[in-house]
Amino acid sequence: MKPKLIILAGFILLFIPHIAYSTDFSVKPPPKSMDKFYSERGKTSEWIEQMRQISKAFGATFISRNQEEWREALKHAQDFGAAYQNAAEMVPEWKDLFDLEASEFFVASIQSKDKEKIEQLSTKLKKTCGQCHRKHNISVWTRYHWPSTKTIKVLDPIDEQEVDYDLFMHRLSFSFKSIEILFEQEKYNESWKAIDNFSKRLQGLRSVCSKCHVTEWTKNSTTVKDYFVGEDMSDALQEIKKNLASGTPDPKLFQKMMEHISTESCKMCHLIHQPATIIQRAWENP
Repeated sequence: MKPKLIILAGFILLFIPHIAYSTDFSVKPPPKSMDKFYSERGKTSEWIEQMRQISKAFGATFISRNQEEWREALKHAQDFGAAYQNAAEMVPEWKDLFDLEASEFFVASIQSKDKEKIEQLSTKLKKTCGQCHRKHNISVWTRYHWPSTKTIKVLDPIDEQEVDYDLFMHRLSFSFKSIEILFEQEKYNESWKAIDNFSKRLQGLRSVCSKCHVTEWTKNSTTVKDYFVGEDMSDALQEIKKNLASGTPDPKLFQKMMEHISTESCKMCHLIHQPATIIQRAWENP
């Protein structure tokens, strides 16, 4: 990466202040006026593109200023001012979070090469960005970047019926619990059958990943299915079967394999995906 690009990338990160939340922080749904910017699934939204323009122009302004290239700095500052103004008009409900006067004065300070004013106004503008991000980043991510599980249907391989995602997950959980309960009751044949059911449903869960993670299937050799429903889970289930087939199953080995699946598949997947789902459902049932 070229030095200039490294500086710009670093500045873009610094442009967003450290986001701290108060103890009474709450996540409210974003205004409906944002829907139109996220209307095309899988495409970078117009809102995100606008944020990128603001950040890039602001960072470029300071790179040019530091190099004493004032004419170029003024051009970037004007680009920033225009992008900032446009963003303020895109979501009317958030217009008060933008300090349009400060953005105009910032451009003027670059034009007059007033370094003290430049610092004062840039700090003021960065605070407006931080304030907006603190209030709305999580809500925007939750609504537009995490599809609702209510839109997902899954083919249950046991009865070959298409069911809602929630029902499928309940069945998957029941299959997993059945393995352990039946093992503890020393009903090893039934536990074996429960492994088969769980294994089939776990494989069925792999198809759910592709409903949201579309591009990974063709662009990357490593895909999301390698993380929570990968071959290591199938290997763990096979180890349990070998343990059962021995005739004298080792409870410690059984528990180790079950714990691996529970921690590395179920828990890790839930840690990533459940928070957004919980927020979405809170919005649906206030």
